[in-house]
Amino acid sequence: MGGGSSKHDQRLGGAGASTDNPESQPGSGLRERLGATIAGRSAEARREAVLAERLTILLGIAQRLTRTLDRQEIFRTIVDEANRVLGADGTTIRIVQRERLVLAAWAGMSDEKAARLPVLRTDEAWLGAVLASGRPLAIEDVRGGPYPTLERYDGIIGFAGNLVAPLLHHERVIGALSCVTVEPRSWTADDLEFITGLATHAAIAIHNAELFERTESRAAQFSVLQSASARMNRAKTVDSVGQAIVEETRRILDCHNARVYVVEPTGDVVPIAFEGTVGAYEKVDFDLLRTTFGVGFTGWVAEHDVPLLIDDANADPRGSTIPGTDDVDESMIVVPMRYDGSVVGVITLSKLGLHQFSEDDLQLLTILADQAATALESARLVAQSETLAGELRRLVDMSSALSGSLDPRQVANLIAEHLAGAIGGDECTISYWDRANARVVTLGHAPRLAAGELEPFFEVAGYPETLRVLETQQTTFVDADDPSADPAEVELLRRDGNQMLIMLPLVAKGESIGLVELLSKTRVRVDEGRLGLVRTMATEAAMALENARLYEDARSLADRDPLTGFFNHRYVHERLGEEVVRAQRSRRPLSVLMLDVDDFKLVNDTFGHLFGDRVLVWIAERIRSTLRASDVPARYGGDEFAIILPDADRAAGRAAAERILETFAQHPYDAGARGPVPIALSVGLATHPIDGRTGTDLIAAADHGLYRMKGMGGPAIDAGGRRTGDGPDVDAA
Repeated sequence: MGGGSSKHDQRLGGAGASTDNPESQPGSGLRERLGATIAGRSAEARREAVLAERLTILLGIAQRLTRTLDRQEIFRTIVDEANRVLGADGTTIRIVQRERLVLAAWAGMSDEKAARLPVLRTDEAWLGAVLASGRPLAIEDVRGGPYPTLERYDGIIGFAGNLVAPLLHHERVIGALSCVTVEPRSWTADDLEFITGLATHAAIAIHNAELFERTESRAAQFSVLQSASARMNRAKTVDSVGQAIVEETRRILDCHNARVYVVEPTGDVVPIAFEGTVGAYEKVDFDLLRTTFGVGFTGWVAEHDVPLLIDDANADPRGSTIPGTDDVDESMIVVPMRYDGSVVGVITLSKLGLHQFSEDDLQLLTILADQAATALESARLVAQSETLAGELRRLVDMSSALSGSLDPRQVANLIAEHLAGAIGGDECTISYWDRANARVVTLGHAPRLAAGELEPFFEVAGYPETLRVLETQQTTFVDADDPSADPAEVELLRRDGNQMLIMLPLVAKGESIGLVELLSKTRVRVDEGRLGLVRTMATEAAMALENARLYEDARSLADRDPLTGFFNHRYVHERLGEEVVRAQRSRRPLSVLMLDVDDFKLVNDTFGHLFGDRVLVWIAERIRSTLRASDVPARYGGDEFAIILPDADRAAGRAAAERILETFAQHPYDAGARGPVPIALSVGLATHPIDGRTGTDLIAAADHGLYRMKGMGGPAIDAGGRRTGDGPDVDAA
């Protein structure tokens, strides 16, 4: 900076005017007094001339200020003219922004040096005194005063004289105009008058420019606001409304991060949309953004329904740091979205740096939030309507599917599939509560598993939480990470790689008949609406399952021989027809055995029919012991039996017959005191499609082979491979 202030003061009649003092001239006569009077009048004239010049300059500046509404041009004019007219080494304008004096323009110094000037509080040092009093202040040498703030200028700029005037508009301080000199400066009354007048005109011009900018900005913002409102109202889902809110908000307000939350009835505040830039703001896990009533700025606003304008997020005790992010200087606006008197959501904006948002920003976001709340609730109503329609469709679809079967296991599989789909789980198991044996019997599973992959049953005594669900008919949630959860259930969850289990009872006519177990590999959140749907579906399913079980019981009585427990004649023909169709479609083999007890009439005639019945039961058990799980044995009538062998070709059928004949050859019937009674069988074999293409044909072919063996009068195997010897015969028809 230059030191031109002393020269300027002399020109304006400042310190250099002391040479005109008449007391300093020799002599005291009339001439001397007249000379002094003339000199005094001359100094006064010069002062008046200077005042006139400054007034002219001030009026010119005022006219220039009225011809523009560009704030930067206004700032530049003020600092340049103040620096020039007052002969200062540096001049600044600072504007009040929420308890801070922010540098707006400067003259007499480089941009680099100006950028390093400290940001001052409105109550700091001599500037604070000026703003508090509303009057200008002239300081000859700030270095001699009690001004700690001066240390903040060390290494940036050194100065001594300082002349400061407040910028007042309707008695409200909006800023300060400050002129400094490198050397001490004795400021004159004329200097004070000039800077005061300039500050008055400057305040008016700055205020008018701000009004104009605000009007233009508001007009543009409201135009964007209208289009934003239209876009939000066009969105039909909650997520799309949330995305529209964050995108449109960032069009209106400059921020680094925008988030939209919805408030759940449970008190959870759940993020639905996020958009950010700059470092950690660019991508954040939604689970980390979740909060609850009262937690963090967002939770606080959701609970108290009060908008927040936060200049320093780290300094406000209501805030909390998002996990995985760093504490940085950050400003925030958080506003509630209100609908029908309730907070339905929250909009949260963040920006790096302190004091980045204004009251105008808060007001604008509040207006946007009100419109967003309407769009959000409309989308929610649409979603609820669609959800309800979807739930009804699920119920109808499940009821329709369940009505198509009366097989308990098929019904259980269908129930598992529909319930897993409704809750969004990975697996679902449907079980029957066998009260008499204190166990839970597995009936169905989704995704479907082969019979051998299902755990057939488990003792309920080892799982107290399961027993509680069955006995109390209450729904329970088990989390593998919950230390208070049933250890037995937690062990099962961890063994199978699951995180969560939801158990519901299957209730029919007020009684628990079974259990629904919904399993998930991750922690799932189930709202009351979704849980209510699952309970309704479970109730509907329970009735279908109970009807299927009752039907199976009745059907079992009708399809089974009461003496042996084998299926009966009617069932064999019905089942064989189904197996033939399956064999034709899958191109898989199918065989049928017909068996007849040799000379069984002699047993009845010799020992009586009660003894004969006991022998028939024993024969049935011996036959059952040789069969596969998929084979279907039946008592065809009297002492005649039929066996359906799915997936068995002629060789497999012959092997099955051989196993049966072998067991009877090695194990005679133990008649107690009567001694062992040898039992012999004749067997006929028929294979699809070689011996017949229908069930009736296969039965007839196998029966024909059976009686051909009997007619041969003894064991023999023909050229087709019949066995010969002392044992019973097998005929491949």
